[in-house]
Amino acid sequence: MMCCVCNGNSIDVNTSSGSVRGQTLHVLNCKIHQFLNIPYAEPPLGPLRFAPPLPLKSPKQDIIDGTQPGNYCIQNTIIFENEKNKPTYSEDCLVLNIWTPNVDNSNDNHLKVGLKPVMFSIYGGALSMGSIFQDLLNGSVIAANDVVVVAVNYRVGPLGFLYGGDETAPENAGFYDQLLGLKWVRENIHYFGGDRDQITLFGLSAGSWSVSAHILSPLSKGLFKRAIMQSGSVMYNKDRPALSTVEGLQRAKQLARRLNCNEFDYNWLHCLRAIDDPNLFIEKPDYGFVVYTHPVIGTEFLPVLPQKAFSTGLFNNGIDVELMAGAAKDEGLVMTQLLYPEMQTEMTEHQLREIVVKLSDEYHNIDVDKVCDHYLKGVDKTNSSQLKAALSALYGDLTLKCPTYHFAKRFAQSGQNVHFYRFNFQSKFYGIVYGVRADVVSHGAEMDFVFGYPLRYPTLYSETEYDFSIEVMKIWTDFAKHGKAHDVWPQLWDKSVIRVKDLNPNDMSLILDNPYEMCCVCDGNSIDVNTSSGSVRGQTLHEFLGQLASLVLNRKIHQFLNIPYAEPPIGPLRFAPPLPLKEPKQGIIDGTQPGNYCIQNKIVFENERNKPTYSEDCLVLNIWTPNVDNSNDNHQKVGLKPVMFSIYGGALSVGSIFQDLFNGSVIAANDVVVVAVNYRVGPLGFLYGGDQTAPGNAGFYDQLLGLKWVKENIHKFGGDKDQITIFGVSAGSWSVSAHVLSPLSKGLFKRAIMQSGSVMYNKDRPALSTVEGLQRAKQLANKLNCDEFDYKWLDCLRAIENPNLFIEKPEYGFLVMIHAVFGTEFLPVLPQKAFTIGLYNTGTNVELMAGAVKEEGVVMTQFLYPEMQIEMTEHQLRKIVVKLSDEYQNIDVDKVCDHYLKGVDKTNSSQLKAALSALYGNLVFTCPTYLFAKRSTKSGQNVQFYGKVYGVRADVVSHAADMDFVYGYPLRNPTLYSEIEYDFSIDLLKVWTDFAKHGKAHDVWPQLWDKSVIRVKDLNPNDMSLILDNLYESTYVFSY
Repeated sequence: MMCCVCNGNSIDVNTSSGSVRGQTLHVLNCKIHQFLNIPYAEPPLGPLRFAPPLPLKSPKQDIIDGTQPGNYCIQNTIIFENEKNKPTYSEDCLVLNIWTPNVDNSNDNHLKVGLKPVMFSIYGGALSMGSIFQDLLNGSVIAANDVVVVAVNYRVGPLGFLYGGDETAPENAGFYDQLLGLKWVRENIHYFGGDRDQITLFGLSAGSWSVSAHILSPLSKGLFKRAIMQSGSVMYNKDRPALSTVEGLQRAKQLARRLNCNEFDYNWLHCLRAIDDPNLFIEKPDYGFVVYTHPVIGTEFLPVLPQKAFSTGLFNNGIDVELMAGAAKDEGLVMTQLLYPEMQTEMTEHQLREIVVKLSDEYHNIDVDKVCDHYLKGVDKTNSSQLKAALSALYGDLTLKCPTYHFAKRFAQSGQNVHFYRFNFQSKFYGIVYGVRADVVSHGAEMDFVFGYPLRYPTLYSETEYDFSIEVMKIWTDFAKHGKAHDVWPQLWDKSVIRVKDLNPNDMSLILDNPYEMCCVCDGNSIDVNTSSGSVRGQTLHEFLGQLASLVLNRKIHQFLNIPYAEPPIGPLRFAPPLPLKEPKQGIIDGTQPGNYCIQNKIVFENERNKPTYSEDCLVLNIWTPNVDNSNDNHQKVGLKPVMFSIYGGALSVGSIFQDLFNGSVIAANDVVVVAVNYRVGPLGFLYGGDQTAPGNAGFYDQLLGLKWVKENIHKFGGDKDQITIFGVSAGSWSVSAHVLSPLSKGLFKRAIMQSGSVMYNKDRPALSTVEGLQRAKQLANKLNCDEFDYKWLDCLRAIENPNLFIEKPEYGFLVMIHAVFGTEFLPVLPQKAFTIGLYNTGTNVELMAGAVKEEGVVMTQFLYPEMQIEMTEHQLRKIVVKLSDEYQNIDVDKVCDHYLKGVDKTNSSQLKAALSALYGNLVFTCPTYLFAKRSTKSGQNVQFYGKVYGVRADVVSHAADMDFVYGYPLRNPTLYSEIEYDFSIDLLKVWTDFAKHGKAHDVWPQLWDKSVIRVKDLNPNDMSLILDNLYESTYVFSY
């Protein structure tokens, strides 16, 4: 056999393994020298089974025949039964192949002249199958691009990855094989014309897992310069590996038991090594032919989890490895077809959820409901095809796409050069072989093109595919040569913006912004922060806002939901001021999921996107921050951001921080930290019991304790505790005004924004006094069968098991107006008196921005009065004003009605309704807000006031019309809004956040009390420079 190659096309090279005889191939008009089956280690037989490989003891004496393929390592033989060259299988398989255009320039003295970059190929196959002798992995066409290609055979399955718990079976033997192959290349590759200091590792799938493992492993440090990861990394759950040493040892013992070796015998590994037939170690799957093998983490090769390695710098960052990585557009389709028989039948939702449960068992701690809800969103759950597509997307994200992306992102954030691609093209030949539709790009679709298959077999491919393969090979080899793959390919982490190259022959210039951040099942986007409540796990949000918003925001926001700040207010704590947590929570606090709404009328939020749950255990807060990376345990100010503390509205009877509208992420993207506080509403939050156990205003005390928690902890989220702005609309604005007034809140915040509301009504008496508050509480007790005259009537109320019994049902609609109690510790005097005698937070120099919209009352009157739904009469209007007088105390009914009915046709129902809306809006929202702000500015405070927030959909601008814009709803849901609304939201976000940062909201916005003239800013996208004089002085006739 050797005689027939001893001619002009054979070539011999001396190596540390011995003299290797290869042959010369003519590939694409290039002369490529091919050397197959070069041994780099002793055969891993007998005592070396499961062990790290040993280098050859001595060079082979005879010429090594490098013209013929060698053995595949032991694995399931059915997989490659259709290979062109019929495989042979053996444990004696530790060999490598080399393709080089450059033997003529080899250099025994390691000189650099003429040496070529080296590409070191690691095959995929779930670490359970694969070989360098697969026809697809022939590296000759890549080598024709002026590089040296090396492919390494390594052990797979249990023979390559069994963990025996000692140094003779340390697990990851397959990685040790690759490692020894790398060392062999470093020692010998110059003989083949390769540059040992220009080695690039590359591989697909499990080959990509392997590449990521070498980047992480201290044992591989310094052995390569660049790496290409194609669809895979060993980065899964952040808290624990897919396979720990305990689980690895457990699996090995199960294998021993199956093979009749006593798992409890000290020599159980000797028994396994004594088994003659290595095919007994092949694992057979329940379905198909693929068995996933996971590397063990917590060993010498991989000592710590990837996330910890990046956080602590315990990876190969010191060697300045350059990385190119990417994933196919639809990674999961082929893999799910290979793994799950359900993909071949009619799939049900139940079957899909069962598969996700199994995935959770394998990859640990997947939130099955959350993941299924995410991938089934918008899916017809009775449609089998849609369910299969959902499972494919989920599986691809979990196992391939997201681990690759998060590994690359963490690597980039560590200061490395990283280029990332999305492979977005699939050959027709691939689709035929794997039975994949032409409109998907599934796992491994790039391999044809990377290895030049269309150039080797042009009749199987189109001209476009042929040309695309040339382009892809140029990208891969250019990266191996220069560390840069393409002129129009930016870094993945480009000035804090995620940039990804789309690889598609139809447009090779396309750059994508952040296509992978919705990989919701991956743990690479989670983040932990230690607080006084315990360790809170949040998640990092990117680009969920959509492409339009990304042009404006381009921020990484960390979201922490449902952080407890108080003991649950249950049992004896019902109606009482909240107590701080007695001690931190022991486990990780899951800050990725919403928590409970406080007890309230459920009908209000029945259409919320996330179905609410209700409980008295609801004293939690949410945080959105762009700045966790700059948090500081020593309370230093460097890099800390202003804090905006959000208080929701809802008449003090409804509302929650988990309403979709109150998501603070877009506000946070404007370089502030946003906190939202849940507080008790209705009687459970504002019942006055006449003693210190039920002092009234418990909901305000909840907000107060939340503020104190923020002062203590917010620096850990990158927020400045001395730059807190409290803000809210409606009852949230009432709350803000209450904190401005309360002596208990003094010094806890620097600025305040009041949006349509204050607790400033009748100047002579409150809307609710302590006497009236106690009277209402006793009426409630009587309704709930508690003896109001019994000394322990409050204990009776606290003993009621069903908290929903405390929900007050209105006579009409769903809204009950709850009033704060004055004459209590929290609000000791009326606002007017507080301003007159200085009994408010004047000493803290609180800066105030306040305002109201143009027609505050339209929506609220429709909620509250059934007369707004029928033909209204003047008599009905006057009856409503009488009721308002009873509630808000001593309104001069005739004077008020005459004022608002001036010029009104009293037989015209529409005009009467408009008059009532104006009256109600002024009484309850506009005038209290304006007069509170006016009294504040006259007391020497900096106050800016806005009015008439613009509404573009109708001719009115009603209560809370500003909320969409302030919370960036048009940026989160751009298809629901016009371009004007989108831009206006950007403007208002800047106004609100500029005020939180600087105490000044706009350059052309004067103080409310400007040289004894009332000046009000008009917020209108048509003219953001307009200033109004004395907008409100003629609108109120109430006794404030």
